[in-house]
Amino acid sequence: MKTFDNTCGFITGGASGIGLAMARELGSRGMSLMLADIEADALEQAASELRHAGIEANTVVLDVGDPSAYEQVARHTLERLGKINFLFNNAGVGALSPAGQTPIADWQWVVNVNLLGVAYGVENFLPSMLALDEPCFIMNTASLAGHVANPGFGPYNATKFAVVGYSESLRLELESSHVGVAVLCPAWVKTRIAQSGRNHPDNAKAEASVDGMNAIARLIEAEGIAVEQLIDRALEAMADGTFNVFTHADFWPLVEDRLTRVRGDYQRVLKSQ
Repeated sequence: MKTFDNTCGFITGGASGIGLAMARELGSRGMSLMLADIEADALEQAASELRHAGIEANTVVLDVGDPSAYEQVARHTLERLGKINFLFNNAGVGALSPAGQTPIADWQWVVNVNLLGVAYGVENFLPSMLALDEPCFIMNTASLAGHVANPGFGPYNATKFAVVGYSESLRLELESSHVGVAVLCPAWVKTRIAQSGRNHPDNAKAEASVDGMNAIARLIEAEGIAVEQLIDRALEAMADGTFNVFTHADFWPLVEDRLTRVRGDYQRVLKSQ
């Protein structure tokens, strides 16, 4: 997918960060947009900014982890825009979650948003995309944490590994169709992901979740790339067919180390043959 005039896109997590940056770029290239986010005030502020720039920006408040709400929103979106060419499953949350100390409700929150939110987007929009005689694209936001695990972030790692695997399955299923697939796997990007606990369903935990991520927030600010840089990489991937959209060259040794360990473990099977 290389051109965006007369196309329509659905972006989750569209009120800020990566989602809003993608909306700015694609909207400036002629795409009509439906932005979905759980934060109503931030969503309207983002839409106002985009409209001021001449971009068609519609909005809908959505908890992507709610399947019934997602189905209704998808129906509304298709009625409003007429079609969806670009699905950006971008909404995501994360929090410090040490094993043996993480409530099941926290697991459910992260899985519902990071993984099932992606699946709900695909299940609700893919049939209409396949019915179009136009180029379409699905982009799922995972993370480098979908390839390299970090201690203390089990639910986040689990869901991001799952999004990478799910995206690979989609790529194989859709490779002979007109629907492209890519998965974003950035390291640090200057977004508010470290403050995503502000949307924890348990209001009593929201502030504590944010406080627990302060060190991550400082690291993101110090080492993160601008969201616009990630969007540039994402658009390149849409044009040239890159599947895993990575961002930080200096993190390659971590990925390589994991692959080396997998290769070493597999040698035990190969040597037994």
